[in-house]
Order: sequence, then C-alpha cells, then structure tokens
Amino acid sequence: MKQLLPAALTLLVLAGALIASFQDAGAKRAEPNEPVPQSVRAFGPVHPRISPDGETIVFSWQGAIWSVPRSGGMMRQLTEGSGYDIEPAFSPDGQQVAYLNSPGFSSGRVQIVDVQTGEAVKLPAPAVAVGKLFYHPDGSQLLGNFRLADRSIGLAWLNLQTGRLTPLLSPPQRVQRLSLSGDGTTIAYATTMDVPGQQTGNNGPQADLWQLPAAGGRPDKVTRFPNRIHDTCFVGTQRELLVVTDLGGAHYDLWKVPLDDPDRLARKLTFGQADEDRPSVSNDGRWLAFTDNRRGATELVVRDLFGGGDETAPITGREYLHPTGTLKLSTADDETGEPVTARVVVKSNAGQFHAPVGALYRVSTRGANCFFYCRGECVVELPAGEYTLSVQRGFEHRPVHREIQIEAGQTFETTLAVERWIDQPAQGWYGGENHIHANYGYGHWYSTPETMLDQCEGEGLSVCNFVVANSDTDGVFDREFFRGKPDRLSTDGTILYWNQEFRSTFWGHLTLVNLNQLVEPIFTGFQDTTNPWDAPTNSDIARATHRQNGLANYTHPTRSANDPYVGPYSAKGIPVDVALGNIDTMDINGGYPVATSVWYRLLNCGFRLPASAGTDCFLNRIRSRFPGADRVYVKLEGPLDYDKWVEGLRAGRSFVTNGPMLEFGVNNKPAGSTIELGSPGTIVVRASGGTQFSLTRGEVVFNGNVVATVPADAQGQVSFKQSVKIPGSGWLAFRVIGPAHADHHAGTIYAHTSPVYVSVDRQPTASPEAAAFFLKWIDRLEAEMRQRNRFPSNELRRHALSQIDAARDVYRGVVKRAQTR
Repeated sequence: MKQLLPAALTLLVLAGALIASFQDAGAKRAEPNEPVPQSVRAFGPVHPRISPDGETIVFSWQGAIWSVPRSGGMMRQLTEGSGYDIEPAFSPDGQQVAYLNSPGFSSGRVQIVDVQTGEAVKLPAPAVAVGKLFYHPDGSQLLGNFRLADRSIGLAWLNLQTGRLTPLLSPPQRVQRLSLSGDGTTIAYATTMDVPGQQTGNNGPQADLWQLPAAGGRPDKVTRFPNRIHDTCFVGTQRELLVVTDLGGAHYDLWKVPLDDPDRLARKLTFGQADEDRPSVSNDGRWLAFTDNRRGATELVVRDLFGGGDETAPITGREYLHPTGTLKLSTADDETGEPVTARVVVKSNAGQFHAPVGALYRVSTRGANCFFYCRGECVVELPAGEYTLSVQRGFEHRPVHREIQIEAGQTFETTLAVERWIDQPAQGWYGGENHIHANYGYGHWYSTPETMLDQCEGEGLSVCNFVVANSDTDGVFDREFFRGKPDRLSTDGTILYWNQEFRSTFWGHLTLVNLNQLVEPIFTGFQDTTNPWDAPTNSDIARATHRQNGLANYTHPTRSANDPYVGPYSAKGIPVDVALGNIDTMDINGGYPVATSVWYRLLNCGFRLPASAGTDCFLNRIRSRFPGADRVYVKLEGPLDYDKWVEGLRAGRSFVTNGPMLEFGVNNKPAGSTIELGSPGTIVVRASGGTQFSLTRGEVVFNGNVVATVPADAQGQVSFKQSVKIPGSGWLAFRVIGPAHADHHAGTIYAHTSPVYVSVDRQPTASPEAAAFFLKWIDRLEAEMRQRNRFPSNELRRHALSQIDAARDVYRGVVKRAQTR
C-alpha cells in the first residue's frame, strides 16, 4: 500500500508554448515577479474521468493520479510511489478515487485514495484488475475485470466492505470496452468478430455492442456496429452511449449511440485530425471530458453536451505532494561534446518515473522503465529527493547512469555524455530496420516526422523504414506521411522513409521498402472490408514492388517452434513466394531463433535469401518497444545513401542484431558473396563478435549445422579464424549469443550474419529434407486456401493455384537434384 503524503504546493511555470516535440526543452522555473505564464494544453494526460458532478477531472500522468478543475487551472497530484497509477474512477460523492497500481502499465492492484487528505483507503483484501473501474452508485462496490480465484480475469463486482468478488457472467469472462450507466443499472461492453488462432480483422471489422443488467443475468445484444469499438461511456443516466471508433477512417472519433435505436440514430460527435479518445460524462449528462492527441501529446478537452463547443482545459501549474526542484539535463557526445539526442530514464529512489511536460513518454516492454527522448537539453520538474538518471543511445554507445539529489526550490544542472564503444558508420556499416509503425491504433500519442526523428536519432538508427498499413479494418494508418522518397526531415545520419506493410490475413505480411508509390491494395483477406479477398497474392504484391525497384521482405515469419506454419501472423505464403523468386529478404528477428529454422531450410533448398530485421514496434502507444530494438546493419562503400543501403540489403552484405556487432568473411569474401570450389575442400573463416555487454559464444553454421564453436574471451568478446571443411555446395554464416543484461532490452543477446554461399563443382544446394518439409507446408496452404474460399472469381483462384503448383515444381526439382548428385 502506498503511503500518500500531505500535499505541498509547487507551481510549474512555463516560459512559452511547448515545442513541436512537446519535450519542453526550454522551460525554466519562474521567479515570483515574472508575468503569469502561458498555460500548457498538450501535456500528456491519459485515462481521464470526470466527477459525477462534472466539476473535476482525474487522470493518469507519468505514472501518478492527478486532478484538475473542469475549466482548467492548477493540477494536483493525488498519488505517488513505485509503478504506474492508472485507470482512476471517482466515487459517487467525489471524495475518493479508485485506481490501479500497475508494475508495467497494464494490470494492477486496486487502490483507493481520499481526494481531500491524500490518504490511502484500506481495502479488506488485495484485488487485481485490468482496465477501467466503476463505483456502484451507493459506493459499496467496484465494477471491473478482476483476477478471480482461479487466476483468470473476469467481469465482477468487488465488495469494498468484505473484499468478496462476485462474477457477473457464467462462465466468468473478461469483457472489453466496459462501461457502467450513471444510475448503476446497466453495463455495456463490446466484442469483436475475432476468433482465437486467427488474425484480428480476419472475420470482419464489426463490433457487437452488448448490455447486461448490473446485478448479473443474460447479456442482450444492442447492435452490430459496423466497425471496431475501442471504448464506451454512458451519457450519465441516459440510455445513450458514447463509443470510440475509427469508422470511416484511421483515427479515433466519438460517436453517440442511443441504446433503443442504435442503427438509425447513431451519429458522429468529433471530427479531429488525430484521435479523440477515453470519453467520460458527468452524471447529469451535461459535461463530457476526453483526450485529443492532434498536437502529439494528449490534452484534456471538455464539451458541454447541452450546447457549446470543445474547450481544452488549460493547465497553469502543478501541485505536487512534495516541494520540487528542477533538473536541467544535457545529453552530449563524449568525444566531441556536441549535443545528441538520447533515450533517458529519470527514476526516483521510491520507484516513480518522471519526464518533461508534454514528453511522449513510454514504458518499455521489458523492465517497465518509463523513458523519453531528450534532444540535447531537457528540463524536468521533480519532487525533492534522490534520483537515478540513465541515458542510452542505441547499440554503439555505452549506457550512462548517474545518481543525483534534487533540492526543493533549486535547479540541478548536469550533462550526461554517451561514449562510443564502436563506430560502425566509420567502418561502412549502417544500421536500419524495415518495420516501424509510427501510428497504429490502440495508442495514446500522435506520432509525426518530428517525433520520429527524435526517437530514431535517440536510438542511433541510420535507416528508418516506417510503414503505412491497416490493422483490423479499412482504416490505413500514416498514409498522410507517405512521400515516395525520404522525408524532408531526414538528416545525413538518419533517414526517415514511410514505406508500407502489406498485410494479408492468409498469406502473411510483407514489408515493402524503397517505394515511390504505395502498392494497392494495402491489405487482403479482411472480411467485409474493401478487400475481403485472398487476392492479389503476396507474389503479385512483391512483383508490383519490384516494378518500382522496391524490395519485398517477409516480416515476423513464425513464432511456433513446434509447427512454424501455425499462428495467426505466420508467413504462410513464404515457401511459395521464395520459390518463385519474388522475395528479396526475410526478417529473422521476430521469434528468433524459431524464425531461423525456417530460414535455414529455405537456404538449404538453394535459395539466396539475405537476413533482415524489423521490430514491428507501435510508437504511438505508451507501452512499446523502441525503433531499432532489432536492426540490420548493411555494409556500404562511402557515406550513408538510402538507395545503396537497400541494394546492399538485397545483396546480403548484412547482419541482424539486437546489440552485438559482427565481422565475417570466408576466404576474405564478405557476406553475400559466392565462393567457387572445384571439389570438396577447405575454406578459411574469419569472424568476430563484440558487444558492450557480454557474449557467451560464437558459432559458424554450415547448411544449418554448427561446424565450429568459439567461446567468448574473458571480456565477453569472440574472435575466430579457422579452416572449415566443405563437403559440398551450401552456405556459411556466423552467429553469436549472450546472456541478458540489466541495461539490455531483451532476454537474450544475439546477432546473425547473412550467408556466404559456397558452390562446389557448380552443384546446386539441394536438401531433400528441407524440400519435403515445404512440400507438406504447401499442401496445408492449399487446403486452407480452398477452405477459406475468398476469391472474387474462378480466374483469380486458378491464378493463386498456379503459383502454388509452380512452387511445388520447384521443391520437387530440389528433391530430384539431390537424388541425382
């Protein structure tokens, strides 16, 4: 239980409006004789809830619960401590706020705070929930999705006197997009058409809207809404809901849906350029509060539903629970002293995280640290106390940590300089990745080229391929940023390029790089959308990509070790499309090392398929990975050039890594090369692997088998030079592995080169076992395709079958060549 200390007033004075990145880099603490500062609007609140009387809004901000008057003004801190306090809910009298204290910005333990005193209200027993909470109108119970006795999550009432949980559905089940009517009689929630084991959106974009008696009983379907519903909110005690949906576009809007005539009377309420989300309405149905992220970070918006426009609640200052001081942090290059953009974590000794006002803060998926990006200088208002500062900048710089003390009323200035342990661009290696979602639904922030430049520079990423894509519906995200060339904000060291993820619910997902036009359709196989068909095939899309000199790459190919074919997002079409020569590269990082097992088999069939990487990160979400968490380094001659980088990737002059750096050569030839031998013989392999952390070993792989292993030295690095016997044609690659480290973002440290190919007596590489594996795979693919039967014409069905048959012939040829050697 948190100990909530008495409030002490501290104003946050801002010298001007937030800069476009909303990092408040120029803010300073004002003296008493300075003029009243301009108020802050887009400062980053989430999960707003308005009080029953409509006078106050509570919200989560940087891991604590705060309140502010509906009309704006001073925001006041209500909670503090370790973890993230999220999902606040007012009691009926407005005197208490229930919320979740979450270790990772998801599920958490239920807590209650007294609004006036700041004291914690003791619960009779611990309770864990996920998502929104609602008080019963008599204040005796909380409604939510709670962890039940069998460890499952289910919709239930929590009795605040006894701690007893009463599930409302039989069998108990979690419901999505939960809402309780103001009079406490009716529960609303939404379900989708999705089926476990299938990709979301495969069975249609619709959402069923349900109502359920608050005392339990049989759910009643209100309507089938034509698109996803991302949140619901009752309009006070009325039989009307506000729903959040991206119907007709890619961004969230608010719609009003009367429960008694939803199909005829539903109407759209907001028309913003980005996302309007998380509506909350006072009990009298008059005051609506919601968030709007059109300026990047969210702002609180209030609407008078009885008549009147939208008004942003301006923030004039912050009242912390303790007196505050100011941290003025500079991030610089250790060698040159020049400012650099870096990823920063500011953590108190009590376990609470802080960021500048308006920063697009995020919570890492491993370690649950809250981080933000600092472009050379940033200012953070902090309660007095001890803090740990952590600064990182991608894979080529060492992490920096510093303990500091913040004194009340004082400014603490410090510079954290990041030191290179290796300079890859100086050696011609440039890191990039092909699968970054700047905006992708279910998010909090609105990402722009400006904020993407901050993140990618902060990760030391040279080539940043963002993707235009759909998710579950017709909505296509980030089409507004596609230019068919590098973005104008690209720099000499960081290239921003919006490309495309082509998403098929059947064949798998491709990332398409170096596009000057988007490849239409953007997606296939999404029932009841503009393209419900399994046509065109992924081979068709790849060929259209090649016609504009683009690169076609299979992304997140598989995650199932037991059966690589299965999985809603597996690359089911990959053996067909590779066999037909339509795929240039393949991501091996998603599901590593499971993905490498499929890659090895494709290479063993004689296909030349370089490795690539894409994190599939969602950068508008608070809980996210960061861009370049996995990346591919490509060797170039000369300075960074986008076209040359793509061609180097296509040629296989590359290695994939989540941290270590590799060098690899066979007979002095690099990855992507071919070694010609007249007969079986011996080749010389030179390889090395280095990391700022530690490796366990390095391995030379021939045709998927480890033929040489070298343990790491005392410093955790690997160096290798050895002769290797080559019995026949095939391929060689080098890989390293290392243990987890507190400063690393993954559970395992790894890196893997693309192959060097070896031709012995001009014989092809041909593994009958690998070919037989893919022939069985293709049989399953054809059977599933026929069962789905999603083709608009027999002609297109025959076209897809002809590609499948042509691929079969290729693998049968591999078996035949192996038998005749």
